[in-house]
Amino acid sequence: MSTEPDRPLVWHTRAVGLGRTTRFAPLPEGARRVSVMRAGTAGIKALAPSPDLLADFQGKKRALMRVGKTADAAHAEAHSLLGYRERYLAEIKARPEAMTALGALIQEARERDVFLMCMCRYKTPGRACHTYALLDLARELDQGLRELAEPVPQRHVAAAQGSTAGRGRRQP
Repeated sequence: MSTEPDRPLVWHTRAVGLGRTTRFAPLPEGARRVSVMRAGTAGIKALAPSPDLLADFQGKKRALMRVGKTADAAHAEAHSLLGYRERYLAEIKARPEAMTALGALIQEARERDVFLMCMCRYKTPGRACHTYALLDLARELDQGLRELAEPVPQRHVAAAQGSTAGRGRRQP
């Protein structure tokens, strides 16, 4: 790993910090993927949006899609219209178990790469995902914490390379 200040690190370089990922992205060796979603049985539920906030968001997004918005546009607009980021951060800051869980992740991210996982798409437009809000809050709490680049999901890599990977065909 280069120590040159002008040379940016690439996602697969062990950088030690906290980042955001999707379910489909491979992580650097030794990194930990932590679900912070309401859905599923694994992960840290204390850092997931409340059921009410998630229901408000999903309802607004569906309503926007019914009037012709694309999924991405509806996602970003619902996030904005609901003040989702602000509401989510207020929820997290008001729940001691959430702040304790975030503190533990910050501590872990000082030792190894940790990635917060959500099902929102890769590089969600406008950072309209609660994982980005968590990253910002973590950096507020520890200004020395490094934010890791978002790993590229395999399907994006395959599409960019014109590959057949992920389409059920064996690679040569």
